[in-house]
Parts: sequence; structure tokens; C-alpha cells
Amino acid sequence: NKNLYILPGGTVPPNPTELLARDGLEKAVETLKKNFDYVILDTAPVGLVTDTLLIGRVADLSVYVCRADYTRKAEFTLINELAENNKLPNLCIAINGLDLQKKKYGYYYGYGKYGKYYGYGKRYGYGYGYGYGEHKSSKK
Repeated sequence: NKNLYILPGGTVPPNPTELLARDGLEKAVETLKKNFDYVILDTAPVGLVTDTLLIGRVADLSVYVCRADYTRKAEFTLINELAENNKLPNLCIAINGLDLQKKKYGYYYGYGKYGKYYGYGKRYGYGYGYGYGEHKSSKK
């Protein structure tokens, strides 16, 4: 496509974290924003390297992509911490690979309350309408 430009990362320098911590990243992204409608920075998953958080500081929006039946529940705890501590701006989640025709037992997929319940892992249920796991109101 003549309207799609890709700027590859090239070879990994010996000190990538140090380079990303400098002001040059902000200047480069600002220049790109002046010349393009959208600038997408693809990074490694948060937690694998510190570079992602350094790059995230110049982003207007951060999208954390999770794969159904693959992303571990512990990752959602990390996502909640990142959102609550404002480590990544405007943190959103995209769940891909979700089979809506397949019935799930246990954890459900959804988004619940923003910033607290992003998907499976925080809230759970079982029984699929048989009443198991329902919260009973306390009678006084």
C-alpha cells in the first residue's frame, strides 16, 4: 500500500534501554506524528524487557493484546497494576482468538469494570445457570 510506511527497528544496539531513555525517542515520535495520521509502535510484551515501559511513555494509547486460552491469569494482574499505577497511558485490552461458539467452564471473558476487571481471572463462576457459585444475600 502506498500509504503505509514501515520503519523497521534494525539491529539491536548494545544498550537499547539507555537509548530509549534519552529525549531522542520523544523527538522522533513527535516528528512522525506531524507527518502521519497514525503512528504505531510495536513492542515486546510488558514484563519481558523494560524497553516497553520506556516506549509507552511517548504513546497516546497503549493496547495490550491477549490471546484467549493462552494468556495466563497472572498477566491480567500485571495489566491491572500497570493501569492503576499509570505506567502505560490509556491502557486498553484487545482479546483475540476468542471462540464465541465454544462454551467455557470456569473463567469468563468480558471486560467488566474498567481498570478493575478486564477479563477472565478476577471474577469467575461455574455451573452455567445451575445456581452454583451465586452469591447469597445475607438475611438479618
